[in-house]
Amino acid sequence: MEEYLSYYHPGRGSIPLHVGIIPDGGRRWAIKHNVSLTESYNKSKELIEEFACFFFARGVEQISIYLSSMQNYRRSEEEINSFTEVTKSGLQNEMIKLANRLKVRINVVGNREIIDQDLLTTIDYCQTQTYPYRNGLINFCIAYNPIEEVIDAMRNVKQKEMFVQKLWVRKPVSMIIRTGGANLLSNFLPLQSGFARVYFFDELFNDLTLEEVETTFTKFTQIKRKYGE
Repeated sequence: MEEYLSYYHPGRGSIPLHVGIIPDGGRRWAIKHNVSLTESYNKSKELIEEFACFFFARGVEQISIYLSSMQNYRRSEEEINSFTEVTKSGLQNEMIKLANRLKVRINVVGNREIIDQDLLTTIDYCQTQTYPYRNGLINFCIAYNPIEEVIDAMRNVKQKEMFVQKLWVRKPVSMIIRTGGANLLSNFLPLQSGFARVYFFDELFNDLTLEEVETTFTKFTQIKRKYGE
């Protein structure tokens, strides 16, 4: 048990090997700038690509991006359709190109039963095409619910296996960036984020700058971290 607890911790290194991003504020940004949800999500897509390039260049091994929870699928049909189309386009174009260029793998986790079939086809294609890459990993959480993740892990774990190795996202999170002024994780990878440093921003995600991300990254590297904190 002691070995198990020691293993499931992000470690004490100065580089956050697993970074989480909660890009909140897409709807509010669209209203603020009098643009469509699709335009707002397209802006978010560009920033995600920019930030991912920065993190991987700095030695980050894994990035997890919270695109939607199961609760988000209770929103209006217009918003769900906009999100779905932009996500599909982003995976087919920017994200697959980014993955091919950096040789990083794409992994999408969540409840497949409520995801649009065309988006599922795109997800499967991206995961298959990038599976051989070993330079890094991008997890996209879509229709994500941590309870379902735990139930699935319990269902699939075998005798003498470690439970955490059956989670959809296996590596503990070191650092989390959340925008939009909400000081909570909204069920984002709660098991993996138990010892993560969380940085909250009042800005909407589309207003977050690379300079702010760089500053936050630098602050993290200057922390002297211990196990259990």
